[in-house]
Amino acid sequence: DVDVFNSYTTELRLLQQYQTGKRQHSFVAGIQYMNNDLHRRQMGKGTTGTDYTLTLVDPAWGRDLHFKTKNLAIFAENKYALLQNLTVTAGARLEMGQSKMTGIINYYPDNKIPLAIDHQFPLLGAGLSWQMTDRTQWYAGWAQSYRPMIFKDLIPASTYEKTDPAIKAARGYNAEIGYRGSRHFLKWDITGFLLREYDRFGTLAQTDAAGVLYTFRTNIGHSLSKGIEIFIQGDWVLGQRNSLSVFTSTAFMKARYTDAVVKKGNVNTTINGNKVESAPDLTTRNGITYRYAGSSISVLYSYTAETFADALNTVIPTPGTGAVGLVPAYGIVDLNTTFRLSRQIELRVNISNLTNRQYFTKRPLFYPGPGIWPADGRNVNLSIGIKL
Repeated sequence: DVDVFNSYTTELRLLQQYQTGKRQHSFVAGIQYMNNDLHRRQMGKGTTGTDYTLTLVDPAWGRDLHFKTKNLAIFAENKYALLQNLTVTAGARLEMGQSKMTGIINYYPDNKIPLAIDHQFPLLGAGLSWQMTDRTQWYAGWAQSYRPMIFKDLIPASTYEKTDPAIKAARGYNAEIGYRGSRHFLKWDITGFLLREYDRFGTLAQTDAAGVLYTFRTNIGHSLSKGIEIFIQGDWVLGQRNSLSVFTSTAFMKARYTDAVVKKGNVNTTINGNKVESAPDLTTRNGITYRYAGSSISVLYSYTAETFADALNTVIPTPGTGAVGLVPAYGIVDLNTTFRLSRQIELRVNISNLTNRQYFTKRPLFYPGPGIWPADGRNVNLSIGIKL
């Protein structure tokens, strides 16, 4: 399995400051060009010796492909100060390019390769910032986005899989509105967000003219993610040499499929209302830090709610590989300490996963292979800093 990457990117960017009356504004424009060639050779029959070698017993590769991408982007953005405490930013980006796959897949029909996909579309965005007081600010933003096809979206994994020649990049937009600031001992940043994605990638069940069932990789439908992110921190001075800090950084999210259909066994089924993969409903990080003179001790608790590995929201893992199934919720405690032994010497002790919790974060379908990604157990790090 050999990959050779040959990639070039160049970008020219111009920044111009200008004034209208007493207001100062900023204008940015530029152009970016990229040209990438990924040469992928896989499914070669290697030797069985103990020394590492890429020599093949049979010179033929099962896959010998070039995946070439050319893209030109032109962009411009203007930050305009409407008032002393109110600024508006608007921008646009035009994407133009082509992704092309050429080569050989020994189990794939010759007339299906080469495969070329052209794209040309604008991306728009706008933002607003209102400085209410010296310490508080409202902000809002909206921007279009897209996710292009990557190699695994286009390469069929077996004889029974085909790629839709009309497959297209997933597109969407994200929007947010927030309020941040500080007052006395308190700091905060609260944001509501919405992410809409159209034409997500997936697989459907299809049959050919001879009635043979195959898996069809194409655009399967849409999704909608919405939620709120909350950051709050409190800092208290307890005395001349000691202080206390407490914070929480928490996100509540509801990510669901809408108008989507995927393959289930030999049939297609709707997944409207199903959870999006790897998108927890709750993620929270909470910590407390006590400082005395030059020393400190911090405890961090992190919690991630359960997620699913597939759009069907399969609970029981698949036999053998476990590539799909539930990813259980988990909570982790970390401890970080710093001791100032003298003006010149500092001792630091960090313990990750203090309770030695066994958990995993993902069920990958591809590299490094189907299964689970187990996380590290308890990890202790000790360091000494000396100032000379």
